[in-house]
Parts: sequence; C-alpha cells; structure tokens
Amino acid sequence: MLRHLIEKTVLVALTTFSIGLPAFSQEEQVLEFAPGAQGDIKPSIMQMLDNSKKLGEAWKDQLNIQKADDFGVKLNVDDLRTRALNNPRVRALLDADGGEASGEAERQRYDNQRVFLFLSFSMPEQVLHTAMIEAKRFDVPIIMRGFVNNSVFDTQTAIQRVFKDDAASIGYGIDPTMFTRFNINAVPQIVVVTDQLDVCETQGCELDVPPPHDKIAGNIPIEAALEIVARGGGEASEVAAKLLEDKR
Repeated sequence: MLRHLIEKTVLVALTTFSIGLPAFSQEEQVLEFAPGAQGDIKPSIMQMLDNSKKLGEAWKDQLNIQKADDFGVKLNVDDLRTRALNNPRVRALLDADGGEASGEAERQRYDNQRVFLFLSFSMPEQVLHTAMIEAKRFDVPIIMRGFVNNSVFDTQTAIQRVFKDDAASIGYGIDPTMFTRFNINAVPQIVVVTDQLDVCETQGCELDVPPPHDKIAGNIPIEAALEIVARGGGEASEVAAKLLEDKR
C-alpha cells in the first residue's frame, strides 16, 4: 500500500515537470548563446529600415563628394602628338622618314633640298591631287604636320583614295618641326631656303632661328610661286630662278 502510494507520487511529479519543458522536434536544435549573452534579440524590422533611412539622409547632408582633380596639369593632346612626332624613335617606328632616325640621317633627309611644299590632308582632294602631282614634277618634298586621325593606316588610305594607281609614286613626309621652324600656320605654302637645312638645335625646333628663306602662301602652282620668288629679289630669289631654269 505504501509502496503503491510512493510510485504514484513520483509519477505525478515527473508528469508535472515534463509539462513545464518546451517541446522540440527531432529536426530542431536547442540554441546556444555565448557567455554573457541575453538571449534572442528581436528588433522591429520596420524600425531598422526607418533608422537606416534617417542615417542615410543625415550622411547625405554631411558628405562632401570630391571632384576629379588634375592637380594643375592640363593635357594638350595636340602638343603631345607634336612632341611624339618630333621624337626620332617614334618617327622611325612609324616609318615617317623611311626608317631613318639617326642624327646623320636627319641631317641628310633634306640634303640639297631648297624648296618645300606644305600641305594637309584636310585640303580638298582635287587641290591636294594637283599640288602633289606638280610637286613630283619639280622634285619638291611635300611636308605634312601629322597623320590623318593620327593613324599611319588612315593616312595610307587617304593617299590611295586621292591618287589611286599613282599612290605608290607620291612622296611625302610627316614633319611638324618644319611647320614650327618656318611658322607655318596655314596651307598650302611654299618655302624656298638659301642653304641646306640642319637638324633642330632645340626641342622640336621651337627656339631655332630659321635659315634665310622666302615664303609664298596661297593655292597657286609651284611654278608660279617660284617665279614670284625669283622676281622678288628676296633672300632665295637665286635659288628659285635656278630651279625654274633646271626644270624648263
């Protein structure tokens, strides 16, 4: 009787204890918290979003977005191109002088040349075609400031377009130093010099004193320009007269 009463009391106690425990499925695991933690933190999602929005607006008013700074350096693309074309190694790489890049080659590039025709591929094709054909007749070197679109291939394409089957026989040189040396700011122009040209003494001939010369600007035939120089009695009148005599 007493034993039965004790077993009944223990059973009631165990039942009461099990009711107070939370139920866990086989898939669920008990969460473990680090020492000192206060359990689950369950903030309001809407409150978090609202706080984030307010924080973003506050930062927006305080942020000072830094603009791009060139540190006082202004890039002049045209100047960079000119300086690059003045570099003998670059000119040799582009085959602007037929691969001649040494000082002696530079010195001989215009050897015995006294007349120069300055042109540009921006000129009308018909004008360019006529000028180049006449330059070939008088053995006058054609000088360009730079390549078409800064591209050797585009320049070759332009030559082919203008001269077609005669393109291979048309010679020209890319030499911005000549434009600088004789202060050529517009084309076409014809320059007649008295002496053989020497290499530039300063970077790109920027500070070089030009040799004695006569200069004719305008879209006129080379022969007519030489006649004007020959009759003008200027620095290079004798040079122009001799060239006319040799070609007649």
